[in-house]
Amino acid sequence: MLMDTLPTFLFDRSKAQARLVLGDRDRLDLPHRMSTNDLKRLRVGEGCSTVLTTATARIIDRVLVYHRGETALMIANYPEVVLRWLRQHIFWQDRFQIEDQSAALGQLELHGINAGALAEQAISGASALAMHHFLEDPARQLLVARTFPLSGEGFLIVAPPAQLEQLRAMWLAENQAQAADATTYERLRVAAGLPAARHELTEEYIPLEAGLWDSVSFTKGCYIGQEIIARMESRGKLAKTLVKLQLSVLVPLGTPIRAADETVGVLTSIAEPPMPLAGVAAFGLGFVKPAFAALGTRLQVGEASAEVVPAPLIIGRESER
Repeated sequence: MLMDTLPTFLFDRSKAQARLVLGDRDRLDLPHRMSTNDLKRLRVGEGCSTVLTTATARIIDRVLVYHRGETALMIANYPEVVLRWLRQHIFWQDRFQIEDQSAALGQLELHGINAGALAEQAISGASALAMHHFLEDPARQLLVARTFPLSGEGFLIVAPPAQLEQLRAMWLAENQAQAADATTYERLRVAAGLPAARHELTEEYIPLEAGLWDSVSFTKGCYIGQEIIARMESRGKLAKTLVKLQLSVLVPLGTPIRAADETVGVLTSIAEPPMPLAGVAAFGLGFVKPAFAALGTRLQVGEASAEVVPAPLIIGRESER
């Protein structure tokens, strides 16, 4: 694959996302009741992706939750919104604490074909982790988890800044990874099809529309927005669905997606390819009517001609069921 020719990238995601620590008896029970996935099934060392939704099943945030035993760690995109949402749903009998420890804990991500080998250097055994499972070194306050791969393999590392700096310095000094910026991350994210905050993870969309089937359990108990999501799944009908587009020219975010004279969707992300590709100026993500979501469908996005192409991280119903 072309993406396998890219270097292994090292990203500092400390400011892009927040680290929230959940404590007390209901540290997993409350977010379980408030989100789409089954957190009660998690064992220590396991995590999952789950979505906080409104009463009308609109996306508040897609978060990662890791079961650490006496505490849980939540990676959030909209920390202030998530903190407020969870706190306002604490009942008098609940025993639940949540603290934003983003200042005390930093976050790195590794993406590439050698990411597993570098994760192994951080904690032995990390390269064999299943998706969202993690290992910890309590003495170093270090957590390494397998995460959504933007290229090759993907690993998320959480630790105090001093610990992260030691790892970063080692990998860069030995040329095992290439430090990369937010622009490179965005190019990889769009090419992989990962929904993001302020783009696809907004209250304009419902989790199934955004391809978040891996974040939804259809066997757990009630949660806010469940009735609508369950109805959409049982009827097999979505008003819109997320697709990846290959575009001939760069166009602005929010550009309507058209088929002939009909507007069939909207562009929510766009970035240049991670590496030069003949005839491809950009990759984009957008929501379209399901009738126009099939691979190979030709569309028009402003001045750009576009084609629906595969994206490894856009998960459809057939992939999950």
